Amino acid sequence: MRIISSPRVILTWLLLLGAVVAAQAQRIQVVDPDGHPVAYVCVTDEQGRLVGSTDVDGWLEDAKGTPVINLSHVAFQDMTVRLADVQDGRITMTDVEFDLPDVEVKPKELAYTQTYYRLIYFDDEGPIYFRGGVIDNTYEFAKQKSSSKTRSLAKGSNGLIRFLISTFAGRYIDKLGQIEENSTYKKVRMRAEQGLLTLTGDSLDRQIISDSISVLGYIDTDMNARLRTTSFNIWDYNNHRRKAEAEAKGKTYKEKDRGNETEDSFYEVYRIDEQGRSRIDDFVMRQMQVLGRHRSDGSQYMILLQAYATDRDYVDKKEYKQLRKDNKVDMEIKELKRFEQAHGIPPLAPNIQEQIDKLFEKELSK
Repeated sequence: MRIISSPRVILTWLLLLGAVVAAQAQRIQVVDPDGHPVAYVCVTDEQGRLVGSTDVDGWLEDAKGTPVINLSHVAFQDMTVRLADVQDGRITMTDVEFDLPDVEVKPKELAYTQTYYRLIYFDDEGPIYFRGGVIDNTYEFAKQKSSSKTRSLAKGSNGLIRFLISTFAGRYIDKLGQIEENSTYKKVRMRAEQGLLTLTGDSLDRQIISDSISVLGYIDTDMNARLRTTSFNIWDYNNHRRKAEAEAKGKTYKEKDRGNETEDSFYEVYRIDEQGRSRIDDFVMRQMQVLGRHRSDGSQYMILLQAYATDRDYVDKKEYKQLRKDNKVDMEIKELKRFEQAHGIPPLAPNIQEQIDKLFEKELSK
């Protein structure tokens, strides 16, 4: 048998081999500077189109052949990475240099915390909806009650998207940017005390949150920095719990369909004292991520919310009124961008910001 080895044939085989290699899933893991996995990192391509999200152990199962990716996470600096330069499939993100100075606790009526949030809706077309806002939060000690005043701005790639999301989900989105009386950490601890979750770990530095089926998140405590981080996959927790309840009754469990969502996760950071305790006004930052698939074509979407504390104080009601006046921000995209820069909010990856700016082109040109 004659073997043909012309340059054209060799080139054809090389191209075919390259296509096979490219078609293989490209698995990557995102970690912090200490080597710990970073859960719930939003991964997009160079045009801001959604690629996926890392799981609770920092893994993205398939980068889908994307040569350049953006990584976005509330507690780390956004970064743009060429996957050809990645060694051993591991990417290390850098911590954000973001924290508020300590404030002396005063015998006042209210704890005041200002928060800033931004929400981005990603899908196969890129960022198609943006919502941002500044919130004045108070906690009244006597009544043990929190309240919030929100000012927000929203824009969609078309009027219908903006109308639908802002009308049906606007209040819920705004609430996610507020401080809450019970943090995710406290909710996890309560469920653990009820026997619904298990907390395990070799040290107080890292505790593993799990149920009888899988690991659902982590609690990381840094006593030197006086910070506690809680990551928790609420979607898996609720589905596992409902499945166990159904099986206990001898029923077949059918996973709850909520708009074809496949994940609902939280990541929160709070300050702590020497005993590891935190208060409502110790909020530092929060990330909420919802992953799902469009009913029409099965393509993925992600709702990504990031919220940061930008100011805190202890005031009486008269001082609070003055604070609201002093801290008023006009709800225009230019003002929000200036607010981010003035308060050290970690910037988004440049090409992601560029795509969001396109939603506001007319306003930015004024």
